[in-house]
Amino acid sequence: MSDARQPASRATARSTEQDAAQRATSLIHQGWRQLARLAPAAPACWLASPGQPLRPLSRAELMARVDAWHQWLDNLPAAHAGRRPAARWVLFQPTTLGACVQLLALWERGMLAVLPGDDRPETLARLAESSDGKLPETSAAGWPPEQSGALSSTGTLSSTDSVGSTAAPNTPFEITPDGGRLALELCTSGSTGEPLRIAKRFDQLEAELAVHRALWPLATDASGTDSASEPSTGAVSLSQVSHQHIYGLLVSLLRPLSEGVPFLSEACHYPEQLAAAIAQLSGLGHRCQLVSSPAQLARLPQASDGSRVAGQAQAQVLRVFSSGAPLPAEAARHAENCLQAPVIEIYGSTETGGIAHRRQHETSDWTPLPEVEIRFSPAFAVRSPFLEQPDQWWQQADNAAPVAAETSSQGEQQAAPRFQLLGRSDRLVKLAGKRVSLSAVERCLSAQAEVLEVRCLPMPTRDHRLGAVVVMDESALPQDHASRRDLIARLRRALMPGFERIALPRYWRFVTRLPLNAQGKFTADSVARLFADLDDHRLPRWLGETSSGPQQLTLEAEVPDSLCYLEGHFADQPLVPGVVMLKWARDLGRRLRLAGVGVQESRFQRLERIKFSNLLLPGMRFTLAATLVADSHGLRVDFRLESRAGLHASGRLRYGAETDSAADSSPLSPPLSSPQTTPTPEAS
Repeated sequence: MSDARQPASRATARSTEQDAAQRATSLIHQGWRQLARLAPAAPACWLASPGQPLRPLSRAELMARVDAWHQWLDNLPAAHAGRRPAARWVLFQPTTLGACVQLLALWERGMLAVLPGDDRPETLARLAESSDGKLPETSAAGWPPEQSGALSSTGTLSSTDSVGSTAAPNTPFEITPDGGRLALELCTSGSTGEPLRIAKRFDQLEAELAVHRALWPLATDASGTDSASEPSTGAVSLSQVSHQHIYGLLVSLLRPLSEGVPFLSEACHYPEQLAAAIAQLSGLGHRCQLVSSPAQLARLPQASDGSRVAGQAQAQVLRVFSSGAPLPAEAARHAENCLQAPVIEIYGSTETGGIAHRRQHETSDWTPLPEVEIRFSPAFAVRSPFLEQPDQWWQQADNAAPVAAETSSQGEQQAAPRFQLLGRSDRLVKLAGKRVSLSAVERCLSAQAEVLEVRCLPMPTRDHRLGAVVVMDESALPQDHASRRDLIARLRRALMPGFERIALPRYWRFVTRLPLNAQGKFTADSVARLFADLDDHRLPRWLGETSSGPQQLTLEAEVPDSLCYLEGHFADQPLVPGVVMLKWARDLGRRLRLAGVGVQESRFQRLERIKFSNLLLPGMRFTLAATLVADSHGLRVDFRLESRAGLHASGRLRYGAETDSAADSSPLSPPLSSPQTTPTPEAS
């Protein structure tokens, strides 16, 4: 009899273990608390500090920070609306760790987090109107500010001193597990229109996390089984994207958190940061999963200067995720070679969650994620448990076509229907009363030999004429006025046979890469910067930026014909005055930070080693590189302005401690009259 009972006992034990494991990975059941109880000393996070080696933060230490945020909420005035269950708090944090501890504290109290897509004052003010408060910024280590400052109307404290309190909340919060409860709201960041607020329930988040765990195991033991309840020393999650959006939140924060896998406390925005993190973690025996985007992967060093990243990544990167936009095939190949790991793209949106995935090393087609249904007629639509209404079809704004199923050697067909994306279906605009397909214009331009990628867009303030942002190889870019006009003429001629004149772009910008944000989106902010010189004739024509850290920035730009400073310099040959080049260098330098400090906190003292070597003429394409340096005399900005013609200007701008409250007497700020608006040439 006892022998008959043993299998049942073992089955019951396995069932109990599986149930415990599921609860330990569950957001609904606050699995992070169970993981901390099971292995409090296991690393939950790796703290990144400038100039310091990475330091592990244990699960117990992470929970202490969550408890400190409970205490912060407990100390709010009794009448504050943010104390009640179901309160809505605006949460924007620059670090992944800061967002993590605040999010967990809100969820443990049954509250809702509202995640803005950016921290612009107008964005935060708009969201605060419909929320109960905005959480203050955490310290670099995740602690709340000291609660001695005055409380603002939005629940934000003015004090920035951080405390290391480990006190638990005054009262326990027993939140009934409910997958249908709202977890958070996300704000989309599209290129046009008012951002939408998309609510997500816990069951939607759980369903998508379960699919990721099944497809791409992260926390596994030697037998290959899920071991999230045990300390994991094999994998660390690194991110290059923002946790304020659904993709970064799910893949770079919630997934490692729910599986007991440590994550880096902040994003690796620069290739140098990424190489250093991979090197340190691999030296400690860890492999890394990287969460990235097309914009970040496109910035990986090329073969000539990529040995450092590739060397650090050798066999130490488990896999790379990319989302936000399709990754160009060449960029996918380069990223796999550089990081020595498979690059997996995820197609989806804030509204739908993930829809499909692919690895271009294997196929250019997309495969639907498990549990996601696809239909192509009468329009491309999806149905999945990640949707707000999982039993209803959601029509996509993209066009797609099914790919014929391949047949294996045994005569069996693929189970998952693959498909190709064919561009967006809603990109029709009216220009002068005529309907124009932006996608069709882009396809025609992309067919030209020198063109790699194109984005067309209507220009509302320019009689709704079209603008075009054209991506080209650096060697093919126009470098002066004549070559730019010739290129524009060739591209317009290519369009003339198939399009009416109104559909031909009037405003052109030629770049080496699209200025995408961290989520791979071509946003309204990027568009505004590309075309800002049309309305402000004091600006160079901005064409992009690169950076190796907060202390260094390289601007790529052109000299517009309409630049107001050309007037009077000189009649026979207009040129950019030297003082204007110094002004551009100063403006760029003001954006730099070194250990959190910039020149805005110092007083301009003098110019040093200034040299003007070549004339900078209208139409010239140039780069302006600025680096913030600290030496024994204070801060200085070193700059170089160069073009294909050579060096135009270089030198230093010296800054020191403030000596009085007088206005900056810098010679770089001469009184300027308002620039006169001049007619814009046809080929602007």
